[in-house]
Amino acid sequence: MIVQLDWFGCEPRDRWEVLIHQTLEQFAAIKAISRVQVRIEQLSQKASSYQVSVMLSVSGPDVLASAAGYTFEEALLKLNSMVRKTLTTRAMKMRELNGAPRVVKATHRG
Repeated sequence: MIVQLDWFGCEPRDRWEVLIHQTLEQFAAIKAISRVQVRIEQLSQKASSYQVSVMLSVSGPDVLASAAGYTFEEALLKLNSMVRKTLTTRAMKMRELNGAPRVVKATHRG
């Protein structure tokens, strides 16, 4: 998995990078991810101070999500729940499609 982190309006912090990578590993456990772009932005003069956006390149449609919070951790937690919900919903739909019984006509019935 190739990870690109973009920082806007704030300096990169080791602790935040570790939290981001742990979150991405949780996503990768649900579905294989080939490329990730994460944007961390500290907003000025807004009610929510931080915004975290992510784009996951996965098989099928890419996953795009964005969340804002008063702290970085709050924004990341909101993003985590949004992306996890999207990935698990897609995984459940794929299981339903692949596990659906298919009607097969017996060859002796013509």
